[in-house]
Order: sequence, then structure tokens, then C-alpha cells
Amino acid sequence: MTAEDLVAVPGDAADTRRLRALMRVPGYRNLFASSLLWHTTRWGVLFTTSYLLTQIAGSPVLNQVVGALFFVPMLLGGFFAGVISDRFERKRLILGVQLVLIPVEFLMFAAVQSGRVEVWMTFPFMFLVGIGGLVNMTAQRPLIYETVGPRLASQAMTIEATSQAGSAMFGTLVGGILIQQLGMGAGFAGMGLLLVVSAALLVFVPRPRYAATPPAAGSVSLRGQVTTSASLLRRSRRFVAMLAITVVMNLCMFGYIPLIPVVAEGFAQSAILAGALAAAPGLGQITAGLVLTTRPLYRYGTVFACGSAIALLGLLVFATVPVLAVAFVALFVAGVGQAGFGSMQSLLAIESAGPNERGVALGVLSTAIGALPIGMAVIGLGAELFGTRAALIASSLLGLVALGVIVFRRRRDLLGPNPPVVLEPI
Repeated sequence: MTAEDLVAVPGDAADTRRLRALMRVPGYRNLFASSLLWHTTRWGVLFTTSYLLTQIAGSPVLNQVVGALFFVPMLLGGFFAGVISDRFERKRLILGVQLVLIPVEFLMFAAVQSGRVEVWMTFPFMFLVGIGGLVNMTAQRPLIYETVGPRLASQAMTIEATSQAGSAMFGTLVGGILIQQLGMGAGFAGMGLLLVVSAALLVFVPRPRYAATPPAAGSVSLRGQVTTSASLLRRSRRFVAMLAITVVMNLCMFGYIPLIPVVAEGFAQSAILAGALAAAPGLGQITAGLVLTTRPLYRYGTVFACGSAIALLGLLVFATVPVLAVAFVALFVAGVGQAGFGSMQSLLAIESAGPNERGVALGVLSTAIGALPIGMAVIGLGAELFGTRAALIASSLLGLVALGVIVFRRRRDLLGPNPPVVLEPI
């Protein structure tokens, strides 16, 4: 069965057949596994580095600085990364970045293991790891879309978001166990080994069937990138609304991640406990992602907006409760919301763009995600001045208000039905 055969198949039968067809797409299984492992290394390293700083510095501001540096490449490099992704073979671009990051992660392991690690070392380290997140957004997600095609894109992107959630859960939990049982350095070494496996799997992924013909060779043009981006913003109000909500979520929501070890210390000083608490959002994302993968989604924008609201509400509850079990459930619920937000975000961007504009669209999206370092810095400063819980409460309330304003003003554009699917196989 091909993706085109699914057009006339209704209901649950179509969803089941889409999943089966997705697993039979040449190269998709390797691409999925490679992406899952890469996500695991990035989120595992973020948790391990945050835990390291909690132990050697004990400053929430430093945790937020490291978390911000993890996302700064998206703010600074989104435009260029998008146009580079559209002009060069995406698989080679991804492999090149992974082969640079592998020795970087083992160098950090060596520094920690030798006892010579210092706070400043975590700053360039996290910036380089953050470049991997930028390439994942602008190159790997278009590669997934072009491998499976538009008919299977909803399932593939939901699985990608779910795998990212699973990797966040698995990476933080395994990172905590490795630190607790084998020492701090083991957390970094384990993530480096997973990245080696990720690169090896990617080598065997064939050229995607739905890859667009690259534009004529030439130098990377910032002017052309800006022109194409402006064109996207003018013609798609849905895209603009998605970007606005993305900015709100990155300013007000996701800055909580590096602070989870800080909040966890209020319950008990344990690396395993901190890792388990940090894994709760991932568990929620996986649970919701499994549901979304097996259901027809006719309004991507509605799923995106509702997921954003649920995530912010979960964070608000997490910041207010003094009971560990309730805090875990609150983060689980936040993860459910993050599944709706994350699985639809890239899909809304890709489907707003033409075949040769996917990297550009995701470059613009990456720039919007680049608001996260600003949010982390503000939340970190608030945590330093007024306490971690107070900062998270204020941030989540502000995010809910801003989200409500955007959805109300753009409800027709954002909450409407999905546009018709256009197939463009090579």
C-alpha cells in the first residue's frame, strides 16, 4: 500500500493502515531510531549538565544560563540554518553535525571524570549541543517529512514529537541513574555513546522520495532568506499565529526545565528522584502522543492551541503544590499538553511553506523558539530574587493570558480545518 491508497479509507482503518504504511517506508525505521537517540543525548546532556551545576555552584541563575545557551543557536542561527537546509542534502548536514558533537561530549566526560571541570566549561559545551537542536529542527524534521510524504506526515510528526518526549524522559532518567550509580562523568559518557549509535543508523537512510529539487547552486543569501520568510508571513496568518504562540510558550513555559532539579531538592536530595520528576513531562507526552498517532486530526491548529493551554496549566499546578506525587502528576499533565503543542508545531510550519521553503519555514520557527533563552533568563532572575516557585507561577499565569489573547484574535485562522493535501513525489 502507498500513501495515495489511503485517501479513500475512512476512520480507524485508515489510521491503522497509515501506521503500517509508515513503518514500510524505506529508511523510516532507521531515521526514527536515529532521531530518537539524538533527542535522548541532547535532553540527557541538558539534565546532566543542570545537575552538575546544581552540585558545584548551587545557583538557579547558572542553571538557567546553561539552559538558555542550549537554545541560543536557534535564536542566532535560525535564518541561516533554514536556507542551508534547503540548499544542501539534509542527511549529510545532520551527519556532519553529529560527527562534530561526538568528540565534544567525550571531552566533557574527560573533564568531569578528571575532576577538573569548571562552571565556565559548561557554557560553550551547551552552546555546541544546542546547535544539534537547531539542525534537528531545520534539517531532520524536513527529512522526516520528505521521507514519508504529506499523507503520512501527521503520524510521522506526532511520532517524532512523541519520540522527543520519550527521549526527554529516558535521557533524564538514565542520566540520573548513571550519576547515582557510576558518578557524574558516566552521564556524559553514556550520552556520547548513544550519539555514536544515532550517527551509525542515519548512514543507512536512503534519499527521501518526496525531496524537492534544490534551487540553483549559489552562495547562501541572507537577503533571499529574509525575502522568503517575509513572503511566508504575509500569505499565512495561520503560520503567524503559530509563531506567536511558539514565542509565548518559549518565554513563559519551557524555561522550567533546568529548574526541575532545584524544585526536586525541596522534596529530597536524590539524583534519581530529580531524574524521575524531570521524566514526568516526557511520560505525559508519550501517553498523549500514542493517542494522537492513532486518531484522525482534522484541525491541527486546535490541537496546537489546546495543548499549549494544558501545558501552562500543568506548570502552574506544579509550581504551587508541596506534595511530590501531585507535582509529578502536574508535570505529567503538562507533558500531555506539550504533546499537542510539539506534534503540530513543525507540521503547521511545513504545510505553510512550498517544497523549497520547508527549511526556511523551520528556520523562522527556530528563531521564534530562540525566545526561550530570554524566557529562561527572566525566569532564572525571578527565581533568584523571589524564589523558584514564585517565578514559575508568575510565568505560567502570564503565558495563559497571552495565549488567550492570541487564540481569541486569530481563532478563525488558527482553529480552522486543515488545508487540502498536495502530493509532490519525485
